[in-house]
Amino acid sequence: MAQLYPIEELLLYWVYRVQTEGVTLLLRRFKDAGYAVTPEQFGVLARLHREEGMNQTQLGKRMLKDRHNMTRILNLLEKGGYIERRPDSRDRRIFRIFLTESGKEIQEKLAPIVRRHLDELTEGAPGNDQKTTCQVLKKIVNNIQSCGHVMQASGKE
Repeated sequence: MAQLYPIEELLLYWVYRVQTEGVTLLLRRFKDAGYAVTPEQFGVLARLHREEGMNQTQLGKRMLKDRHNMTRILNLLEKGGYIERRPDSRDRRIFRIFLTESGKEIQEKLAPIVRRHLDELTEGAPGNDQKTTCQVLKKIVNNIQSCGHVMQASGKE
């Protein structure tokens, strides 16, 4: 029988812990500051702050969200008055997504909370360590994507 490492020695275990615990903490920080926005919704607001006017498909790809999840997030943001969908000038079936004034305001109010959050999470980890960690994680993502392409090509999914 193959022997696996103890789970606490696996890199991907720690990636998962950082993600889940970091998101949970950021959600609590948003709530404590009086904001009813999730980290997932903030990510969309921040992306739109940098790249307004994308359609839902483009935004979903950049945010690594499937169509269903992207629709759910956008519906909540629209209901909150943070985004608006505008018909594309060339193709009325496509809607472009823009921040409203409220969306710009809340994104700017939440950004310092996120910056402090990230600074606290990476405290004690020198910049070179962070850069190396990012490089390793990018390599793992590339490996995963390569495996996915091989599996799709061979029909073994």
